Amino acid sequence: MTKTVGASIDTGTFTKKKSQWVEVWGRFKKNKGAMIGLFVLIILIGIALTEGLWIPEEKVSTIVVADRLQHPSRAHWFGTDEMGRDIFWRTLYATRFSLTIGFVAVVVSAVIGIPIGAVAGYVGGKVESIVMRLTDIFSAIPTILMAIAIVSLLGRTTFNLMLAVGISSVPLFIRVTRASVLTVKNEEYIEAVKALGKSDLYIVFRHVLPNCLSPIIVQVTLRIASAIISSSSLSFLGLGIKPPTPEWGALLTAGKEYIMGYSYMCLYPGLAIMITVLAFNLVGDGLRDSLDPKLKH
Repeated sequence: MTKTVGASIDTGTFTKKKSQWVEVWGRFKKNKGAMIGLFVLIILIGIALTEGLWIPEEKVSTIVVADRLQHPSRAHWFGTDEMGRDIFWRTLYATRFSLTIGFVAVVVSAVIGIPIGAVAGYVGGKVESIVMRLTDIFSAIPTILMAIAIVSLLGRTTFNLMLAVGISSVPLFIRVTRASVLTVKNEEYIEAVKALGKSDLYIVFRHVLPNCLSPIIVQVTLRIASAIISSSSLSFLGLGIKPPTPEWGALLTAGKEYIMGYSYMCLYPGLAIMITVLAFNLVGDGLRDSLDPKLKH
């Protein structure tokens, strides 16, 4: 009899969660801007995952001096750079590096910031005060300046670039997670779990954090866009991915020397960054509106 009741409870909980996500998806689909952003992101992620299968390697890296600095044409849709390489293929190929940096950087931020923010919000007292004062200190440092300092200290590699961008965004995740935990930790079901004698660690990661996911998911989406901009900015300043590896910021850096007569060299990588960031922001705004409990009827 106990097993049957337990099974029915599990089934009911699963069904309830499933219906909630169906409701969220229904609201998300009604947001035209969010759907456009999602469509663009699906295309970009598809390019990043499959580019090795259909983008010719010679189009990306082969130097053809005779074709250098050609304006956009049928042969070269985005023109060629100072070494005769096709900018169209290099911009597409750079999608993988730029998106990877954005995703990994946000994972680093979330893995560090979410547990710290959850513990600070749940424990409170001196622990919360110390964590938040340290967070205030780090928040006072501009994100790009902190990233520059970290890359300069650790060295110019792709991993260090992702680590620098990720660490610079940790304070934001600490703040968002702490604020969400503060709204949840005094709920009746949390008090019931405490009465069962469960440990604080179990309560935080099993019951508190799962009910704080909505604002965290939104921030993850929005921060990916910011991470792409930060990584491109570092590459533009010469602290990002080393050439000849194509990355949108690095392509901008190469093009700035020729911007007066060959502006297309900066135009297309810049458009790629703009479109990607806009798509992430549209999806993030759509998720925020869809996950907002105040929108439920």
